[in-house]
Amino acid sequence: MKLDHVAIGVSDHRDGLRALTGALGGLVISGGQPPGSGFRAMQVRIGRGTEGMTVELLEPADTQHNDFLERFLSAGGDRPHHVTFKTDDIGAELERLRSLGIEPVAIDFSDPGWREMFIHPGDAHGTVVQIAESDTPAPPMDEWLAGLPATVFSYGGDPWWDLESIEVGEPAYLRAVVIGTPDRPTGDRFYTQVLGAESTRWGDHTEHRWEGGVIRLVDADVDRPRIAWLEVEGVDRECAIGAARFVGVG
Repeated sequence: MKLDHVAIGVSDHRDGLRALTGALGGLVISGGQPPGSGFRAMQVRIGRGTEGMTVELLEPADTQHNDFLERFLSAGGDRPHHVTFKTDDIGAELERLRSLGIEPVAIDFSDPGWREMFIHPGDAHGTVVQIAESDTPAPPMDEWLAGLPATVFSYGGDPWWDLESIEVGEPAYLRAVVIGTPDRPTGDRFYTQVLGAESTRWGDHTEHRWEGGVIRLVDADVDRPRIAWLEVEGVDRECAIGAARFVGVG
């Protein structure tokens, strides 16, 4: 498993994009509007070289065919939507999950360019988990970033954003997706046993690591686990996209 990105649902991408590229120095690396999906997406790298993680902005589009994202935003506003992992063999992962008693939802293997399935939050310790396989391998991140803007990857039609209007600030580095939980042992088991993390447990938190990034579970007095904030190195202040908080650690 490789941790690919964390996705944030937004009603309008413009404020979120300004925060990611301006305040955090993010670089747009890919995006598109898959037909009938109900959304258009943009991936922004918060980091440089091989350091950092990727954030995806999801904005409703073509909602007459699929209104899942529109309903999600109507229920709770702009906020984190899912975390995506990539695998080299999604069929084998499906069978493995079923052997563990987990039945994924929204299984769609029809497009070899992007086969996907989702683990419901009830089975994934509070956060939607997308697992995907693509027959178009991404280049190494340092090479991808070095080639921008020529290497911006567009899928599902022409790019729908205006790169020339984007102002990029000083680079910051997304270090971890932080999930507050009332039951850390259960979350630790999910990320270790189901998603294959390399994990280190500390007094009040656990670091779960994969190629591509880190998810940190922290003890919290909450009714259910949820993404609490995203930790960013290189800035000493906080910025937000709706309820998605990016907390700087200097």
